[in-house]
Amino acid sequence: MSTKTIALESSIYGRLAALKREGESFSKVIDRLLAEVADAHTGRDILRSLRAFSPLAESDAQRYLAIIAEDRQSERWEA
Repeated sequence: MSTKTIALESSIYGRLAALKREGESFSKVIDRLLAEVADAHTGRDILRSLRAFSPLAESDAQRYLAIIAEDRQSERWEA
C-alpha cells in the first residue's frame, strides 16, 4: 500500500482527531467521512452528516467569512 503525506492546519487536525474512533487510523477516519458524504442524497442527509463535526472556532468562522466577502467583491455578479 502506498501512502501520501498531507498538511493540515492544527484546527483541522484537532477536529479530525476528535472524530477518530478507538483503533481507527486517520486514513480510515477520512475514508469513513468521505463515504458518509458520498452517500448523502439530500440536503437533509448532508446536514445530518455535518452533526458529527465540532463547530468552527469563532476565529476560523470569521476568517472563512472574510474570504467569502473578498471573493464576492472580486467577482462580477450579474443582477
